[in-house]
Formats: sequence, structure tokens, C-alpha cells
Amino acid sequence: MENLGEFLQQQRESKRISMEEVAARTRIAVRFIRLIEENRFDQLPNVVSAKGFLRSYARCIGLDETAVLDRFSGAGPETEPPPAEVVEEKVPAYIERKQPDRLPFPLWAALAVIGVILLFLAVAFLMPKGREPVSPPPHEIPAPEGGGPSEPPSPIPAPEGEGAPSQAPVAPAPASLQEASVVPPSRVLMIEAVEPSWVHVTIDGTETKEALLKPSEKVRWEAKEKFVLTVGNAGGVRVSLDGQDLGPLGPTGRVVKREITVRQ
Repeated sequence: MENLGEFLQQQRESKRISMEEVAARTRIAVRFIRLIEENRFDQLPNVVSAKGFLRSYARCIGLDETAVLDRFSGAGPETEPPPAEVVEEKVPAYIERKQPDRLPFPLWAALAVIGVILLFLAVAFLMPKGREPVSPPPHEIPAPEGGGPSEPPSPIPAPEGEGAPSQAPVAPAPASLQEASVVPPSRVLMIEAVEPSWVHVTIDGTETKEALLKPSEKVRWEAKEKFVLTVGNAGGVRVSLDGQDLGPLGPTGRVVKREITVRQ
């Protein structure tokens, strides 16, 4: 980068700040600060790390971060650096958990609906149904003695109070139970630095975060579906999900990108 490293060195020396003081305040290794002041940006881990170092360096010596980054971007590298190797691999983040001894909500709701329907059918079957009225048989009237003509028997009316057969009332079917939506819980990603490292994360594909961590510093993020994590120093961080260590991401100084799926 033309004159950018020399400019930063002059500004630092004019404020009587040593290179070691900058390294202590920013947690940037002295060898990286020396590369910056000697304009050897192509020997830094990658462009993302270079911008992070310049931002911290400018803030440490009281310069405008935006102006320094604009000058870095406008000048462009003298030689095109080889692309940094990015290792992409998916880490299974599913944690086996013992399921509670109870039925999930949709199943017991369906069983409740079936039970109500069976109860309704049983009640409807056992209720007395209407019966057809039965007319009593006609009484025989003995013929009068003497062999005279007999009068036809008068009809016997049906007993009062008996009408058309009654029908059992039909109860309305119960309304369907409304299933409550289950919101998946958030999963917690914890990153702890053991060496200076720059980290960048995209949460659930929408929210983006980044941090420049010093040794023993931690960051904590939550997601419901997945994390897409990029680490500038893979060997300098420890990563855990819900308290479970995910193991080393890669060697020291390696840029690693990983997608961590958390949906159960």
C-alpha cells in the first residue's frame, strides 16, 4: 500500500506511542504491526484481518478509522495476494436429549378429540329411541241369544297420549381443538479467545455480528436455526454450543468458515 504504513508509523511516533504499547492495547501481535508499518499487507492472514487490524490500530493512536480504511481500500495491494484458504465443513450440532415421558401436544389433542367423538356415539346409541304405537286387539262381542242379527263391533280408539314416534336429539359435534404453535428454543453459541482473533458470524441468515477478541475475552450469540461462523485465527478460539465444546476449528493462523446448524 503506497505510503499508508509509513503514514501510520509517523502518526504513532509523533504521539510517542511505542509499537509494544499498540500491541498491548489492541492485542495485535507485534509482527503484524511491523508488517502494517512496512506496507506488507499482502503478508497478513487475509484482507478481512487486515481491515480489522487497521481499524484497531487507528483507534489506538487516535486516527479516523473510516479515513484509514478508505485509504487502504483506495490504494489497493501492490501485488495480488493469493486467496486465503477457507475450509468449509458442517459441524453436527445436534445434542441427544432424553425425551420427557409425556405425549407431544398434537398427539394428546387428537386423542382427546377421538375420545369425545366415541363418548358422543356411545350416548347416542344408548338413548331410548321412539317406538311405534301398538293398537290393542279388538274385543270379541258375543252374539245375542236367539240368532238375531249382530251389530258390528264399534271401533276402539287408540289410547290418548301416544303420538308419532319420538326421535333422540342429536348433539352438535364438538369443535376441533386448536393446536398451539410450538416455538423452537434459542441455542447459545459461546466463543472464547485464547489468542488474538477476529470473528464474524451470520445468525439465522439475517443478522450479522463481528468482534476482535483478546485472550480470555468471550462473546455469546443466540440463534434458532443456524450460525455461519468465520474465524481469522482458527487455533486461537474455543467454540461451544449450549455448553458443549465443538472441538478445535483448525490450526493457528488459519481462516476457517463453518456452518453450525442448531434446529432440532
